[in-house]
Amino acid sequence: MRHGMLLALASTLAFPAHAASIKPGPSATDYMFQCGATFIIKAHTLKSEAKPTKAQQQQAVQYTEKFNDLAAKAEASFVKFNRTAKDARNYMQQHVDEMNVIFAQDPATARRFLRLCDARFPD
Repeated sequence: MRHGMLLALASTLAFPAHAASIKPGPSATDYMFQCGATFIIKAHTLKSEAKPTKAQQQQAVQYTEKFNDLAAKAEASFVKFNRTAKDARNYMQQHVDEMNVIFAQDPATARRFLRLCDARFPD
C-alpha cells in the first residue's frame, strides 16, 4: 500500500515536468506555409528548365495553383487570429526563402517534402 502511494505521488509530481518537455507538432497552418513554399519552389524549378516540356509546363501551372490556394487559406487563418494579410505574405516569403536554401543544399529533402505535401494537399 505504501509503495502504491509513493508511486502515485511520484507520477503526479513527474507528469508536469514530462508534459512541459513535450514539444507540439506543426499545426495545420504551419503545413499550409511549408507546403505552399514547397509548391511554388517546385513550380519555379519546372519553369526554369532550359526547354520545359508541355507536361512540365502543365505541372508548373498546377503547382502554382496549389500554392495560390494554400497562400489564400494561410492568409485567412492569420486574419482569423487577428494577424494581417501582410503578416501572412511575409511569413510565406520567409518559408520560401528558408526552404529554397534547404532544398538547394539537399535535393532529397525537396523530394520528400513534395511527396508529403502532395499527399497532404492533393488537387
